[in-house]
Amino acid sequence: MAARNQRESAELSPPPRASRTRLPTAPEPYRYSIADLERETGVTSRNIRYYISEGLLPPAYGRGPTATYDLGHLLRLRMIAKLRDDGAPLRDIRDRLSDLTDEEIAATLKIQTRPPEDRWRRVQLHPSLELHVREPGGEPDLALEDAVELLVRLAQPVIDKLDRS
Repeated sequence: MAARNQRESAELSPPPRASRTRLPTAPEPYRYSIADLERETGVTSRNIRYYISEGLLPPAYGRGPTATYDLGHLLRLRMIAKLRDDGAPLRDIRDRLSDLTDEEIAATLKIQTRPPEDRWRRVQLHPSLELHVREPGGEPDLALEDAVELLVRLAQPVIDKLDRS
């Protein structure tokens, strides 16, 4: 009888709910060794380990000589160096970094973390003749704009001859 009651209650109970933990994400394709971080930032491996122990940096991926670091570690080390140069104490740096994402740190340091997206502009000089201008992402290049205008003006007499032919 007790087994029957347990079976009936099991049949009536809802299925278990999925946990609310996030699915693991794929690791970043680029990893750095501690020697890479030293070379890129000028911060010694001893200081990197100290910053990790003090909570300014997240721990490395793995342990020992095979431990690796990602872009977030590199950006945070550069931000730490900048703030140290400005005279900020480590406690304030830790508090400030804890509120920032990697993207916000990159923006603060004016570091581009992805390749720039190029755009192409088509300048039609004649129905059979076009000039293609690559416009790199970021700030407009005034020298490039001046060069395009000059090319269009220099090409105009040749285009006029094409129209008369």
